[in-house]
Amino acid sequence: MTIYLFAHFLGLLLALGFPPFGIWPLTWLVGAVVVWLFLQSLSEEATKKNRKRLAWSFFNFHFAVNLYGFYWVSYTLHEFADMPWPVAILVFLMAIALLGIVPWFMGYYWQSFHNFVSTKLIKKQSLWITCASLGLWLCLFEWLDRRAFPWTWAQSVGSDKYLLSSVGILDTLGWSVLFLLFVLVFGAWMQLQKSFTYKFLMKMLGAFVLFFLPMYALGVWQLSRIQKEYSFRQPVALLQGNVGNYQKKLSKLQVAPTVRNVLSIHRDLIEEAAIRFEQIPLQNNRKLEPWVIWPETSFPGFPTQSIDAGEAMNNFVQLTGGLHIVGAYENGPITLAGKEKMVDFNVAALFHVKSGFVDLYRKRVRVPFGEYIPFDEYFPQAYEWMPNVNHFGKGERYNALAHPDPKGPVFIPLVCYEVLFKDFVDDFIEQAHKDYPGRDLVIVNLTNDSWYGPTSEPFLHSLLSRWSAARVKLPLLRPTNTGLSEVIAPWGEELAVGPRDEAWVIFGELPVKKLQWTDSFQ
Repeated sequence: MTIYLFAHFLGLLLALGFPPFGIWPLTWLVGAVVVWLFLQSLSEEATKKNRKRLAWSFFNFHFAVNLYGFYWVSYTLHEFADMPWPVAILVFLMAIALLGIVPWFMGYYWQSFHNFVSTKLIKKQSLWITCASLGLWLCLFEWLDRRAFPWTWAQSVGSDKYLLSSVGILDTLGWSVLFLLFVLVFGAWMQLQKSFTYKFLMKMLGAFVLFFLPMYALGVWQLSRIQKEYSFRQPVALLQGNVGNYQKKLSKLQVAPTVRNVLSIHRDLIEEAAIRFEQIPLQNNRKLEPWVIWPETSFPGFPTQSIDAGEAMNNFVQLTGGLHIVGAYENGPITLAGKEKMVDFNVAALFHVKSGFVDLYRKRVRVPFGEYIPFDEYFPQAYEWMPNVNHFGKGERYNALAHPDPKGPVFIPLVCYEVLFKDFVDDFIEQAHKDYPGRDLVIVNLTNDSWYGPTSEPFLHSLLSRWSAARVKLPLLRPTNTGLSEVIAPWGEELAVGPRDEAWVIFGELPVKKLQWTDSFQ
């Protein structure tokens, strides 16, 4: 039983590397200890009992990581999918137990895999041959496990701006290779020790520092390069309305009093933003164009589908001038099981004081059981079985939002957790470069984290968004409904952030390659 408790404790330590604690060195230390446990198992006879012992140890480890690191999923199931608390907790526990099948499998078959590699393939036994076979085994584990969670390497650098800057060179793959090499080398070093003395622990600490010095140096160099490239500062305002989930549901249903209340909340924020923008001094006798960014689905309805909503949006844009990117609902038809059905689309829309409505993007990556029911194209009746689950349509195109100025920036709208998926972000950026060659790109991550309540999820979502920005070396604007709303530099640094659970306007200066002026085009 002792090893099971030890494995659970390791999982707890690893979860402390997650935000908001963000003790990122624990990620590396725990990884080395896990390798040490794998190597220790080879000293035992490969009996069925010992295999099960290692398998259940790693099941406990993985279960603890998910339990403490992603406990907020149960809150989301309660809020987002309307599950009763006991059901939400039970579903969460069952889900992480199911995910634990992968580490259980890896623990149970590790000795068999090692024996195959060392006797059949390489035909040689040594500690480093063992580490090589373990590296292959862990790569397989990472490939299986990270299919569901492809972004988790971000927890290994915390929020340090220099390490985040280095991600722009190393990319996610580079960091994963470094992590694997570190845990293998340090795990093997631990295996060679007969006892863990104070002297050895100090040596290990020194080696850890030496390992990270090149990454810090790389980050410092990269940061200086990007800061020169993005030397101008564009004024921006992020709106954080702090509208409750119940109010959002009513505004989506176009309940008149709630719609007026939600619009009133955002009008107050926009008036405050307009006052602040007027105080920005002229540069070379020219006025900088203000940008106002709204959170996900913050505008009730869609401005062009209602005369009243259109007038309200036009008034908001006229108040501040410049540009607004708005999270809204658009109602439109889809074909489901051969029948046409009207559904809402989760959209980001661009409005400009000189051009009015410019363009919109429909969210493509939807939340299962929150925005749609998986396999609904085959079982459309599922929405009758689960009437509390929203049914949002799916966007079909990577449609970037281009500033109406032909020389202006192009905005990459990533709605909520779309920003977390590496391949999706890369494909979107590649398409934007093809559609608008030579124009600068800015990522806009319209988000609503209110479904996660007073948990750690907003902090984790924030870090993962910063990782994405640093990886592609692009500035990022991240308005959220309840926080954390942020202005993020292209090297991953948080330049401005608002409070949680308050209506607020977050003002900031976004690093850009060139500024946008109010008189830059006609």
